[in-house]
Amino acid sequence: MVQVRAQRSLSPAEHARVTAFLEAAYAAGSPRLNDHLTSDLTHGERDGFRAAIASVGDDIVGYAQASAANDGVVVGVVTFNSDDVEPLLRELLSMVPITTAVTWWSTEASAAIAAELGLLSDRGLLRMGRALPTASTTDVALRPFRVGLDEQAWLAVNNAAFAAHGEQGGWDLATLQQREREEWFDADGFLLHERDGRLAAFCWTKLHPGAVLTGEIYVIAVHPDFHGRGLGKALTVAGLQHLHSVGAEGAMLYVDALNSAAVGLYRALGFEVEHTDQSYHRSAQGASS
Repeated sequence: MVQVRAQRSLSPAEHARVTAFLEAAYAAGSPRLNDHLTSDLTHGERDGFRAAIASVGDDIVGYAQASAANDGVVVGVVTFNSDDVEPLLRELLSMVPITTAVTWWSTEASAAIAAELGLLSDRGLLRMGRALPTASTTDVALRPFRVGLDEQAWLAVNNAAFAAHGEQGGWDLATLQQREREEWFDADGFLLHERDGRLAAFCWTKLHPGAVLTGEIYVIAVHPDFHGRGLGKALTVAGLQHLHSVGAEGAMLYVDALNSAAVGLYRALGFEVEHTDQSYHRSAQGASS
């Protein structure tokens, strides 16, 4: 019989067992926790962390996690059996105060479970991809990110560009430094563009090793002060060129389904939709103003 328990932290032994379960679940084809949740689990639980574990005897068969985000908490669930999603999520949400907004990333197939738990369909997220190389070119001036020097300037651009974004907005130094400690982090693939003596835009790339090396446009943004200058397209092309230069045969990125300008730009650059994720949202209730 499956038993589910929720808790505010994981002991070292529990952390090791959860990590082993996640590796097995991913190998079996389960959707992965997103980078926000994975980083929180890997590098240390921050305020807002909650975990729910489903087990049969000593064996973990499901895991759910909540981590603090720009607006409330973001939630992910990984299981071997889809029947375990609802009890895991229910137990996890029981530990999240109703004054805290919740965003659960899943797929459209989870609509019934979300409705049962009081979460409403919210944002769609498109995964788009294309083969490399690209025929497009750019001569936009770029330099690599400098760890220990560029953090505050980057945070200012990122948080201005993603002010209303649930996961990418509201980053602090600790959040950025978590990513800098990831095995995949490469400052040479973190491309910065300066204008008028200040950081204006960036294209942060990431590599996904596998049978075919795939590169990701991980985060790309232009400070609002520099909109309308074609920098979004130029930096996307620069990112694709960089990824191809380090051996990537394909490229991918994630973009909000309602961001028609960005989706149109990426389509014009040869990207096509490969997969759609769906978020479900519970608004904060009764919070004092």
